[in-house]
Amino acid sequence: MPETTVVSAPPELPGPLERIVLVGFMGAGKSTVGPLLARTLGWRFVDLDAEVERAEGSSVAALIRERGVERFRELESRAGRQVLRNRRIVVAAGGGWAAEPGHMDMLDQSSLAVWLQVTPDTALARIRAARSTRPLLDVGDPLGAARDLLQARTAHYCRSDITIDTEDRSPAQVVREILQQPVLCGADTEEFE
Repeated sequence: MPETTVVSAPPELPGPLERIVLVGFMGAGKSTVGPLLARTLGWRFVDLDAEVERAEGSSVAALIRERGVERFRELESRAGRQVLRNRRIVVAAGGGWAAEPGHMDMLDQSSLAVWLQVTPDTALARIRAARSTRPLLDVGDPLGAARDLLQARTAHYCRSDITIDTEDRSPAQVVREILQQPVLCGADTEEFE
């Protein structure tokens, strides 16, 4: 594991950076990139969906099926508020987290939001390859549903501090690109060279 690196904030953010929140559409790679990024920084990684599943003893798919999307979003909001109190943490937010009222406002000046961009086509291909269950795409036209969801969420994702295109990039390449941002200059990227 690389030595812990102090990550300093850009001039417009006073004080040191304490958390990085990965947002973006399902299949963008947040849960894959997040642990690599956290390990490189010597920080802790938390997946918000996993936090909800742990607290509720049920999968996200089952929670949405049994309790509905609205109740899942309430549980996700609560988990997000708790997790974002932590420092030196990389958080993978669920695909719809950023689009919920007030969620992006939870990110204070010591937080960095990173939008991992992906097209609906690539997202669906990744989800299918992972054999992942995504209830919001379990419809007759999953590609159409993905396009509609992404279009509805894009304005919220755009509130991120930086944007990284994940198309045709490995998780290690995405991590390297995040670490090359001026905000994170000085982070040890040798592991990904």
